[in-house]
Amino acid sequence: MIDVRKQIHYWQNGAEEELLNARIMIENKRILAGLFFCHLCVEKIFKALVVKVTEEHPPRTHNLFLLAEKALIVLDKEQDKFASELQVYQLEGRYPETMPSEPKDMKLVEEYYKNTENFHLWLKAKL
Repeated sequence: MIDVRKQIHYWQNGAEEELLNARIMIENKRILAGLFFCHLCVEKIFKALVVKVTEEHPPRTHNLFLLAEKALIVLDKEQDKFASELQVYQLEGRYPETMPSEPKDMKLVEEYYKNTENFHLWLKAKL
């Protein structure tokens, strides 16, 4: 049996740290790194919710949809679209052929960050 409160705290704090890392990277024009941290923020808050629901360690996955399913979170159409867009920046393996292209429009990057912030708050409220 795991210490559920401790695990939730761990994942929740990690999500908040990654949101800060995303902001720092984006402000310094490290766009792909910033978007990677946006993904990681959402991934970690989902993992906190998985722990809450299952009272077990979350699966070792970066797939936001699998984590949402395990956490019993139903995404609306916009959230689903955003999660799909964000999933690209997980950078699994980080091989050249799988690297996403960096958005050229900073407005889009800022929108991703703002959506990450809002998504994080929405999920955090479910803890």
